[in-house]
Amino acid sequence: MKLLTLNTHSLMEKDYERKLDAFVDAIVKNKPEIIALQEVMQPKNANEAHFRGEMYTIGKIPAKEGNHAVNVLNKLKEKGLDYKLVWHGFKEAYNDYDEGLCILTNQEILGVKELMLTKFEDYNSFKTRKAIAIKINDEWFYCVHFGWWDDEKSPFSDEWKSLLIKTKRNEKTWLLGDFNIDAKEQNEAYNLIKNDFYDTYLLAKDKDDGISVKGKIDGWEKNSKDKRIDYIFTNRNVPIISSKIIFNGENGEIISDHYGVMVTF
Repeated sequence: MKLLTLNTHSLMEKDYERKLDAFVDAIVKNKPEIIALQEVMQPKNANEAHFRGEMYTIGKIPAKEGNHAVNVLNKLKEKGLDYKLVWHGFKEAYNDYDEGLCILTNQEILGVKELMLTKFEDYNSFKTRKAIAIKINDEWFYCVHFGWWDDEKSPFSDEWKSLLIKTKRNEKTWLLGDFNIDAKEQNEAYNLIKNDFYDTYLLAKDKDDGISVKGKIDGWEKNSKDKRIDYIFTNRNVPIISSKIIFNGENGEIISDHYGVMVTF
């Protein structure tokens, strides 16, 4: 099975249509069973979207025309691939957009859920954080986008504690997403996660340098180093065949300010 996570930056990207096509072509080539996407945006004043295939909407914000995940779903359908989409929009981005999380899968979905990670839910605050999850067979796959370790309003440790409280320890669990922590620093946040989860990058027999962000990006203006801040974690010590960075200019075109992480197990 292949898992892919990417902070998409979606509608904020220059040459969006070209990058959308590059992303879809990579999905057609690799056919990951689970795709977790963060910073999925849609124009907030658009009409409801028309889509091809199966879609689950969590929350009150419907998928609208121009929704990045719906664009992906429709293009995959055009290429003969049947993926299902779970979409959850819950906050504003850059004044003009709804932003949320999505999971795409070509597997049968046996359950869907959302988790509140912050102690507040505010559409107007970009610091509102949630997670969504789907159940495939007997395993739960979460798409997450955490805040920063030292954030005054919602520090990472609070959000992580919230996730642990709201998930069951005996469930087979995978966490895919942008964790906003740098593994190279071996800081408190990374070690906190490793108390309960395995980093699939460390478990992988075949891997590259793991770098998912080059230089400065939004939220990391003070840190110009290359960073590994996008991860796939699991709560079991399972054999991981490979962990590869994708969409980094070497393994696929750069399509976001983050690179993707693809794990095969």
